Amino acid sequence: MEFKIQVGLELVQQYGKDKIEKIIQDYLNLAILKLAKQELLDDLKTIDIKDNQWIAAREKAWTEYGSKYLFKVTA
Repeated sequence: MEFKIQVGLELVQQYGKDKIEKIIQDYLNLAILKLAKQELLDDLKTIDIKDNQWIAAREKAWTEYGSKYLFKVTA
């Protein structure tokens, strides 16, 4: 699928083609992230956190990867 965006000549002259392309690309990346986030949130509604398989998976993940998120703070 292809989308075409028409940008006024004044904007291109004022900000430059490269800057406008970057802004559009950044905006599209943000939109894609928002869509993915919404899909994730929708999926979370279907998870039963009291399910034994879910509990076991969560505990296994914490055991295997929890140390990456723990750190000691010394004063």
